[in-house]
Amino acid sequence: MNRLAILFSGQGGQAAGHWTFLHEQADAEIAEALVRCLPGWSAGCPPTAEQLAGNALAQPLIVAQQMLLWSRLAGRLPKPVCLAGYSLGELSACAAAAGLAPATAIALAAERARLMDAAAPGDYGMIAVLGLSESTVVEAAAILGLEMAIRNGPAHFVLAGPLAGLPVAEAAFAARGASRVSRLAVRTPSHTSRLAAATPAFAAQLAGLPAKPLSFPVLSAVDAVAHRHTDRAFPALARQLSSRLDWAGCLNAVRELQPDAVLEIGPGNALARMWEELDSGIPARASDDFRTLDGLLGWLNRVLAA
Repeated sequence: MNRLAILFSGQGGQAAGHWTFLHEQADAEIAEALVRCLPGWSAGCPPTAEQLAGNALAQPLIVAQQMLLWSRLAGRLPKPVCLAGYSLGELSACAAAAGLAPATAIALAAERARLMDAAAPGDYGMIAVLGLSESTVVEAAAILGLEMAIRNGPAHFVLAGPLAGLPVAEAAFAARGASRVSRLAVRTPSHTSRLAAATPAFAAQLAGLPAKPLSFPVLSAVDAVAHRHTDRAFPALARQLSSRLDWAGCLNAVRELQPDAVLEIGPGNALARMWEELDSGIPARASDDFRTLDGLLGWLNRVLAA
């Protein structure tokens, strides 16, 4: 029993501690890549929560952390049955499967952030809505000027729209009986038509990379299709910028592969918690759950040996 599925998280779970971790642990390649794309990186002063929510900082920071963890874990893990990534995490999944250098992945994250900000200038935000049916959420979103961005489950959705309208939307969903409405640490209308201009621009950036087979299947978060070559995985990576994600479908596709364990490479542990809601019989943990990589590997070895 050594069937492992790996999930890479997206934006929302990043915190000042992840910035500090990278400052302390990053190798020369990753540190140099961050110097090139993050003003103030060399100064070492942790950013505020508001700064961490911005694409320009969050996206390269998250991908840098994920590439650092992947570089330290990959040689000590069984070959994964699949990789999948939530929003930005799909970039890290593709980079890991394609064997991209960490500096290349970080530069792509910075470019992705730039293109998203250019496509939707202004103040936007995202909210999670739980406990309502999809039809109710879609109908209310249209009235409130929001778009459905992510389907996490049959009663768990993420919506995006102008920041100024989110307080009204939060109150409206609560009045409709939502069990929970929460604001996400994201400042862009990800996975909606407002980012339509970013998709072809990012596709052009990805097209400049060498075409090659992937070392592991990468599941698209848009439609759960398993891609095994960059000529399919990279266009899907660009398409998801302005397309709704079906993360629930992606998790079900992972479950169909019958993994013995699921590992989330953070920041955060939201994906591991979503997995447990879907299938508590298959153990899942996140890298942020452990103080050390040895602790993570100890848990994983015990689970896979059971």
